[in-house]
Amino acid sequence: MKKFSDLTLSQKILEGICFAVLAGMFLGLLVFWGRIPDQIPGHYNGAGKIDRWGSKLELLILPVVSVFLYLFISACCALLWAPIRKGELPLSAYTWLTGTKLVVLGTFAVIEWCAAAVRPMVSWLLPVSLTAAGVLGTAFMISSIGFALRQKK
Repeated sequence: MKKFSDLTLSQKILEGICFAVLAGMFLGLLVFWGRIPDQIPGHYNGAGKIDRWGSKLELLILPVVSVFLYLFISACCALLWAPIRKGELPLSAYTWLTGTKLVVLGTFAVIEWCAAAVRPMVSWLLPVSLTAAGVLGTAFMISSIGFALRQKK
């Protein structure tokens, strides 16, 4: 497995931003907990409209789920190192997957912020998040397939 010190500068920056977003989700709740109303939006529909209300305790679910997703995607990133070392995948594959991790964490952070502020969700969040994840996934596939084709020559 690769160590953090072995990552490229852009990979270190992405990992650092991911960790900062995750830490910010916990710190934001800790610092502003007393100011958050007891009733917050518990769910948003696809257009960003509030369609269920719940207790502010539900806000604790978002950072916990985010930690799970962070660890899961980080484990997937770690699994890439063996094929990268063997020359089966390009080094950029790690970067594309880490970018996807940032999109997922950023989406959850925006949801947490909107719910804590008792605001409707920004209407662009879902399309932008899905588009960004799709672009990153596509880039991952294109770079990996292109790399494999170049290796066969």
